Amino acid sequence: MLQNDAVRTLQYDSEIRVAQTPSPTEPRVFDSQISITAQPRPTSEAPRIPLPISTVAGSRTFIPLAGYDCLADLPSVHIEQTFELNDSLTAVSSENRYVVRSPLGDAIFAASESSTEKNRMIWGAGRPFQMHLLDKTHQEALVFRRKLAMGSLCCQPKNLEIWIPPGNVLGRVVQSPTFTQPEFYIEDGNTNQPLFCVEGPANSGLWCFCLPNDCYFKIHSGGDLRASIDHKWLASKSQYTTNIYFSDARLTSKERALILGTAFLLEYMYFQRRS
Repeated sequence: MLQNDAVRTLQYDSEIRVAQTPSPTEPRVFDSQISITAQPRPTSEAPRIPLPISTVAGSRTFIPLAGYDCLADLPSVHIEQTFELNDSLTAVSSENRYVVRSPLGDAIFAASESSTEKNRMIWGAGRPFQMHLLDKTHQEALVFRRKLAMGSLCCQPKNLEIWIPPGNVLGRVVQSPTFTQPEFYIEDGNTNQPLFCVEGPANSGLWCFCLPNDCYFKIHSGGDLRASIDHKWLASKSQYTTNIYFSDARLTSKERALILGTAFLLEYMYFQRRS
């Protein structure tokens, strides 16, 4: 698996270098004297490096202008956590690392947590953190930010903000204070209006308690199921994965990115066992 990932990375890097190489042109030769009438000025800000051609499943052909645009038309995405030897040798967990994959197994994003060792030791899974998602061009596509959630205490609702470079809020996920089943609302970053409602398994006890490892969440709007998130055991890789299934093909890239952020919030709230 590591060898395959290294081959993919090498392929992506070579494609980027080829895309950035200027085409050869013939030198211009002037017969007469040239007068410089204006000093050269820098051009506008360099555009985002386009994503390399990938084998992800999709029905449209386009060049994404933002990193999260590669989520368009995907029927599902799968989040896999990468484990480090340091986690099993020390009492303090390290910063988490994840890989977001397409249905064909291609790595769409590499996600890395940014947090302090003190917060990881004291607050465990409720710690404040920033999750940085890099696309195949090694550019930052999304940033997930969560403030201190007071661990497993029920007195403070949990929430997570989804940001896009250079510093714009795409939306946020806010927990609803219910006691019969986990419930969240996905809000738009511009209007603060709820876009989707996320409901966990019914009759699961107090919403501040941990859920079983095998768990299912449904995401709906206006009574229609738009997407779903589940946490299942993947026998082929001997680990649990968080899976997102986009039931509505009309979901925009922005809405899919917000749902992806929701999956990461659920991962930390219910499925992180290390303190």
